[in-house]
Parts: sequence; C-alpha cells; structure tokens
Amino acid sequence: MTDASAPPVLAFQDLHKEFKLGVRLTRVHAVRGVTLEVYPGEIFGYLGPNGAGKTTTMKMAMGLIQPTSGSVRLFGRPSEDQSVRRRIGYLPEHPYFYDYLTATELLDFYGRLFGLSKAERRRRIPELLELVGLSHTGSRTLRRFSKGMLQRAGIAQALINDPDLVVLDEPLSG
Repeated sequence: MTDASAPPVLAFQDLHKEFKLGVRLTRVHAVRGVTLEVYPGEIFGYLGPNGAGKTTTMKMAMGLIQPTSGSVRLFGRPSEDQSVRRRIGYLPEHPYFYDYLTATELLDFYGRLFGLSKAERRRRIPELLELVGLSHTGSRTLRRFSKGMLQRAGIAQALINDPDLVVLDEPLSG
C-alpha cells in the first residue's frame, strides 16, 4: 500500500545528463527530461532499450554522477544530503566484490561500513543469506560462486542496512 501523503522516496525533476566523448568532445545526451516520483510502498520498474539511459539515471539517483540539469530528491531531500545515504540499499549493474571473501565476510564488511553493531551483523547476516538462498554456501569464497549466486550475494549486500529504498540496477542479470 502506498502513502501518497508522504514525500516521494525518489523524485526526478526534468533530469538531463550529457556527456562529452572523444577527441572532438562530441555531445551525447544520455538522459533527456526524466520526471518521475516513486512513493513509499511502491515497486517501480524503470524499463527501456539498451542505451536508453537507465543506468545513468540510477547513478544520478545514487549520487555517483551529477546531472547536467534537473534535480534528484531522496525522501524529500536533495540527493547530495548525506543523511539519506544510510536509508538506501543499492546494487549496481556490475558490482565488484573481493572474490577471496565468503558471503558472510562480504556482508560483515558492508555491515561495518553502515555502522551496524557486531550483534546486529551476527543476527542480520544469516537472515539475509537464508532470504537469498545462500545459507548453504558456508566457507566457500565468492570466486567459487556462479554468476547467479554472486547476484544473490549482491542483493543481500543491498539489504544489509535494512534500507527504506532499494535500488537494483539490472537485478535479473545472472
């Protein structure tokens, strides 16, 4: 159930992103005039053909790149506001994980980055591994995971902080 009285958890207003590529600095318009709002409780799929600017848009939402023009708001606040970062879980299209870690070690690492206590990490990590179907992996390192298993570990990583907003870029690859 959505709560339209609350501010959108994610809002783009006339979002544009332009890159200058090559020696001649040719302008490429990756995102043109995107305006949308996603409210609490909504599940939103952002679909389009390859090269349509979906990943670029998500990178702007996460503050990884800045828009050329327009605005991004998270939970009613400017996207640059660091207080909103702890409320977001993000899985990029091509995550990179240290492949010598186990899934438990990976989640512990990200839990520490979010400032979760040792007790909270001990409780949360087994729950997440069970949720994504990796509780059986034990001491197996990530380098021995299939692509699908790595994707599931990435989803668990995006959920480690019990976020209010989860952004999964290409969640079905793998």
